[in-house]
Amino acid sequence: MRILETPISLSELEEIREKSGAEVKLIYLGKIERNGISLSRVLIEGSPEEIERFMERLRPARAGG
Repeated sequence: MRILETPISLSELEEIREKSGAEVKLIYLGKIERNGISLSRVLIEGSPEEIERFMERLRPARAGG
């Protein structure tokens, strides 16, 4: 399990999950605000290998790529 705090919407995260082929489950935990930026808190469930597979696909998206 891993908790992710990101400005990326849950629907976009689901698209990234599908494209990555990672077998993880995304569970929305709510929103928080940090330094005036609204962030979604999402629990990622899956094996460490599958979570890493998802995160590898997510990293370029978070960087704007």
